[in-house]
Amino acid sequence: MTVALAHLRLPLPYDAQVFFRWESAAVDLFFCLSGFTLSYVYSREKFRFSSYLTARVARIYPLYFVTLIAAGAVYVLPLMINPTTYPARTAISDFLLQTLMMNSWPVIGSGVHWNIPAWSISVEWFCYVLLFPLLLLQKAPRATSTKLLCLVVLSAVSYKLFMNYFDARFAEFYVAKSQSSYWVNLLRGVFGFTAGWIIFASFEKRDELHAFSARFSTPIWLGFVAILILWYYRLVHSQALVFLFPFVVLAATDPASVTSRLLGSKVLHFLGVISYSIYMTHAIVFILFIRADPKLDAWPMSIYVLLVGTIFIISIGTYFAIEMPARNSLRQRMHLARTIP
Repeated sequence: MTVALAHLRLPLPYDAQVFFRWESAAVDLFFCLSGFTLSYVYSREKFRFSSYLTARVARIYPLYFVTLIAAGAVYVLPLMINPTTYPARTAISDFLLQTLMMNSWPVIGSGVHWNIPAWSISVEWFCYVLLFPLLLLQKAPRATSTKLLCLVVLSAVSYKLFMNYFDARFAEFYVAKSQSSYWVNLLRGVFGFTAGWIIFASFEKRDELHAFSARFSTPIWLGFVAILILWYYRLVHSQALVFLFPFVVLAATDPASVTSRLLGSKVLHFLGVISYSIYMTHAIVFILFIRADPKLDAWPMSIYVLLVGTIFIISIGTYFAIEMPARNSLRQRMHLARTIP
C-alpha cells in the first residue's frame, strides 16, 4: 500500500507525504520478508525443486503476465514505440525477457519494465531460482554475534549501493548514467533475501536476537517512525530503514505485541491477501486515469478517491479471478500427480 500510494502522487501536504515516500525502502522490506517466509515454509530435508518452482510460478506468474500485457496495451504500444527512442526490435527483446522475468538481471536484461513495479518481481525470481536453493544447502550462522554482524554488513552494503548508484528512473525507458546502477536492484534483493534467511534461523532457534526483538518490539517500531521523522528534517535518508528491517520482521513474530495484533487484524490481513494484486495493477490503473485526464496537477481530491477505489476493486477482482484460480489449479494438479502411479 505504501508503494502504491507513493506512486499515485497524492496531493497531500509534505508533512503527510513523507510517511509514504519511503517506497524504495519498502521494497527492501519485501525482500527481507520473502527470505524469511520461504525459509519458514521450506526445509532442506523436504525440499523438492520441481514442486517448489511450480508453486512459485503459480503464485506470481499469472498476474505478472496479465499486467505485462495490459501495460503494453495501454502504455507501451500506443505511446512508447518509436524508431529513434524505443525501436520495435528493442521492445520485442524487452518483452521476451520480461515474459521470462529476467529483465532485471544485469548483463542479460536491459532493466526496462513496462509495468514499472514488476522490476522487483524479476529480482525476486532470481532469488527464487538461484539464491534460495543455495541458501538451503548452507547452515545459517549459529552464534548470535555472527548473525548480527552478517545483518549489519548486508544492510550496510545494500544502503551504500543504493545511496551511491540507485537511479530512480532505472526501470523506465531510460539509460542509467552508471553501469553500476544495473546491479543495485538485484543486489538489494540478494542482500535483503539473505537477511531474511538469517533471521529465520534466529526465529527457529529462539536465540538472543529473537528474544531481543520480541522484547523490544515497540521501541523497534518507534525507531522506524523516528527514521521517517529524521528524514522529514533532512537528517537521514529513508533508506536507512534497511538496518532496521530484519529486527522489524523478527519483532512481528511476537504474537503478543501491539503491532503484531494490529498487523493481524482482519482489515490489514485482507490488504495483505490482495497486496500482490495492488502492487501489480496500481501503476496501470494510474496510467489509464492520466490518459483520460492528462492534467494531473489539476485533479481534485475526488479523482484520487476514485483512483484508489478503482485500484482496490480491480485488485480484489484480479485476486479472485487470476491469483486464486491459478493456485487452486496447481494444488489439484500436484494432488493428481501424487495419487496417479
